[in-house]
Amino acid sequence: MNNSQKLFILYLRTKLKLISCLSVKWAARIAFKIFTTPYRKSNKQKPSIFDSANSIELNVEGQTIMGYCWNSSSTQKILIVHGFESRAYNFESYISPLIDKGLCVYAMDGKAHGLSDGKTITLPEYIMMFQELEKKVGQFDGFIAHSFGGLAVCLYQEQLNQADSRLVLIAPATETSTSLTLFCAFLKLDEKIKTAIYQLIENASGNSADYYSLNRIIPKLENKILWIHDEDDEITPISDLAELLLKKQENVEFMITKGLGHRRIYKDRAVMEKVLNFIKP
Repeated sequence: MNNSQKLFILYLRTKLKLISCLSVKWAARIAFKIFTTPYRKSNKQKPSIFDSANSIELNVEGQTIMGYCWNSSSTQKILIVHGFESRAYNFESYISPLIDKGLCVYAMDGKAHGLSDGKTITLPEYIMMFQELEKKVGQFDGFIAHSFGGLAVCLYQEQLNQADSRLVLIAPATETSTSLTLFCAFLKLDEKIKTAIYQLIENASGNSADYYSLNRIIPKLENKILWIHDEDDEITPISDLAELLLKKQENVEFMITKGLGHRRIYKDRAVMEKVLNFIKP
């Protein structure tokens, strides 16, 4: 973290502390906007494989969502779903191997990411993108999803019950409550603001933050699932999936790695090989 980033974080902490003295609800609204804003933008140059893609453009609640498609003549479709503060470009190494398997590959930039419109993104907004995309191109045979994208895909599958779609979850955001706890600790928010954020989520969505939980969703899914997680992941800690690991659900296969963390994991060669063999045996 450089000095300018440290100063910005100090500014946010001070701002929220001062606002909370006037109104805890106001501070919670600002904190939640920060929570849903991808501040770190990927500066990755356009990989050459994207030059051969067909562009996809969706209108989701007035926002333009951009994406890419390869090998559109294939009847078997896979969607690559990136995580928070990421973009489609980051999954370039998966595209050619998936095409070689005879698959049609889609990769989208979520709202507020990559070339898509927007400043913030929430789980319901990510799910709306899936809905609009499947309306346009039909049901996907599989999803490869990282982090925040993994939770969004599972929520979507819970709603639709598309049991024949294979799901690859790489370091998925397992518990929203954990993400909020880490966020509040990072910005040094007190319990009153944290409680107000939870209430804000419930008022806006009709569900508590605990509803957005893979420990709740996964036992309901019948999809074949490959879940890959690293022991040293500090963003989505492996302790959050202890309950699921113990259950040994028949349709869920786990691959536990070490030393890859949260962001390097999907770029690892062994992980990629496992994903490719699973998504189309």
